[in-house]
Amino acid sequence: MMKKILITGAGPKSFVGRNLKEALAGKYEVFAPPHSELELLDYQALERYVLENGIEAIVHAAVHVPMFNGAEKEFYNDMQMFLNIEKISHRVEKVLYFGSGAEFDKRYDITMVREEEFGKTIPVSEYGMAKYTMNLLARRSENIYNLRLFGIFGKYELWDIKFLSNLCCKAAFDLPLTIRKECSFDFFYIEDLPPVIEWFLEHTPRYHDYNICQGQPYPLTRLAGMVLKAAGKTLPVTVLEQGRNLDYTASNERLRSEYENMRLTCTQDALEQLYRYYEAHKAQIDYERLRSSR
Repeated sequence: MMKKILITGAGPKSFVGRNLKEALAGKYEVFAPPHSELELLDYQALERYVLENGIEAIVHAAVHVPMFNGAEKEFYNDMQMFLNIEKISHRVEKVLYFGSGAEFDKRYDITMVREEEFGKTIPVSEYGMAKYTMNLLARRSENIYNLRLFGIFGKYELWDIKFLSNLCCKAAFDLPLTIRKECSFDFFYIEDLPPVIEWFLEHTPRYHDYNICQGQPYPLTRLAGMVLKAAGKTLPVTVLEQGRNLDYTASNERLRSEYENMRLTCTQDALEQLYRYYEAHKAQIDYERLRSSR
């Protein structure tokens, strides 16, 4: 009998949740209600849904930033969703949610950061503070696990603002590739995430937070070169600002020490797959919007 899992944030306009819903549907009985069917800010609605459907595990991928009293309340909404899930965590075997490298405070370089470095500085952004607070709660919990994402890329992401998808789309239309400012980044391919989720669902991890990353940083200019290689094209690459931006990279040694058979797609192969996806879906890309994107 397949395990029943609830995936939040898996709607048609989502990225991580939508990919997970597609990949895990044949291995688990997946419940992925749209926002119109399940409001995560409503604890009673969440409790009723979990109990009525016999949910055994929750994979929380939703980000909820509606207008609240005329202003965006990013911290408030993300935390209330998480706290509602934490409150019901005793009703399920396990809760997995996606943290962020922003927990380590993006005011500074984040360079091959390890989980043990958490808490050295406290982030000041609402998003970073929310994820920081969630990790404190996860570490004190019995069955909540933070799968901390840094850069993640793949199909269904917002190609007009997400770096690697934007480069792939521009290459597909023979447009110059643009980079706002050089830095080193660690990007994780979305196709590698479902096996990681399966491992966490089927095992009892030693810790409650893990960096989910490639563990191999690249300068953005080198990544642009990989996209051109994937496309088989020679196009201009323009760096819009001089100097360097802050690095955003992490170590995945903690995860690899437990998940010994983890296999990750090399970045060049992943970019070739992503480029082919956009080549096949060019009709769905707004050329004028793409051309003006940076």
